[in-house]
Amino acid sequence: MKLGKGSLGVVGAIAAVLFLIFCSVHVVPAGHRGVVKVFGDVQDQPLPEGLHLLNPLARVVDFNVRFQSATATKAEGGTADLQEVFEDITVNYEYDPAHAPYVYNNFGDDADIEAKFIVPALYESFKAVTSQYTAEQLVTQRAKVSQDIVQKLQAKLTKYRVIVSDINVQNFHFDPQFAEAVRQKVVAGQNRLTAEQRLETSRVEAQQRVVEAEGNAKAIAIQAQAIQQQGGQEYVALKAVEKWNGQLPQQWSGAAIPFVNLATQK
Repeated sequence: MKLGKGSLGVVGAIAAVLFLIFCSVHVVPAGHRGVVKVFGDVQDQPLPEGLHLLNPLARVVDFNVRFQSATATKAEGGTADLQEVFEDITVNYEYDPAHAPYVYNNFGDDADIEAKFIVPALYESFKAVTSQYTAEQLVTQRAKVSQDIVQKLQAKLTKYRVIVSDINVQNFHFDPQFAEAVRQKVVAGQNRLTAEQRLETSRVEAQQRVVEAEGNAKAIAIQAQAIQQQGGQEYVALKAVEKWNGQLPQQWSGAAIPFVNLATQK
């Protein structure tokens, strides 16, 4: 079947329209914002996630605004007590989605910003914060040190519309000899604390024994006083009778047989 010139024109027009529609449709993937450029001019408003019908002459750059991570490998700093410290630090961050066009227009795409600005700022922040702490404080106050680094880093990256979430600091690394000295100091402190606890336990136990002894002495004194008030020797003899098994001794060299004299008196 042959098409006339008019039919070919219609088909061509339809094809052109479909092509324009195809070129005008753009899908912004999840976790991104669309940066729209028309003849190189960046539009102020970003495109949210989803399907969009645009000016066929527009070009869209998908800018990543998801959480990302950047690592400063072997970040180096100096402590307040002049010790060198090294660490691999990872920062978790994201870009403010509403400012994606501004960031792209002024600083480039997300990969460029990470390499040119975020990682260098992380090195600088690590060095600035560690200089305010001694080596021992870096170990014992690691959470506070991490918080200070986050604040310092956020201040540096605000102009890039970067939102710092947190950083990961595993362990601070020092010169091996210094690290061993710190370890020994920590162990010595733990041993001293254990000794103090044992000394305190011994002191409490000694006080308890003194209290018990004083109580026993008072009890004996009260009992002796009661004995004297109740007749003295008669009371002692009565207690002896209570414990007697009823048998008289086979031999007795004394002047009187025990308990007989007591019975005679009754």
